[in-house]
Amino acid sequence: KGETFERMQVSEKQYEELVMAEKTVKSAKILRRVHAFKLMHMDWKYREIAKFLGVTNDTITDWIDIYKSGGIPALLNLHCKGRQSLLKKRQVGILKKESEKGSFKTAKQAKKFIEDNFGVSYHLHHVQLLLKKGFAYPLKEPEESLENHLL
Repeated sequence: KGETFERMQVSEKQYEELVMAEKTVKSAKILRRVHAFKLMHMDWKYREIAKFLGVTNDTITDWIDIYKSGGIPALLNLHCKGRQSLLKKRQVGILKKESEKGSFKTAKQAKKFIEDNFGVSYHLHHVQLLLKKGFAYPLKEPEESLENHLL
């Protein structure tokens, strides 16, 4: 079971750059990326690197693609962009106005509003994150006061 593709070659100069970068990195996630490339320099196989670092082979391949597209600075960047928002700015504005009017008391109600009015389906957790960005809404429906239960 050998590797049937061209392996990433880390030159001596690139290795030295990685060693220098390693001294400034504080994130354990980024350090794993740096260590992966240092191990590539020592001719470790990708599956061995993945097992040693506790990641998948696909992750190693992703890191190589990141490195090839932007070099060490890209490799040291932990913040990936992600995909474009499904809601347009105008739709987010409408959602914010509805939130301010009190049209929904929970994220579940906001999720249903988004689906019904914009045809976009989000996971409930994402709706909660979206609503935390400058929106005022409770996370749970207000519970009836104890006084109402006692009377």
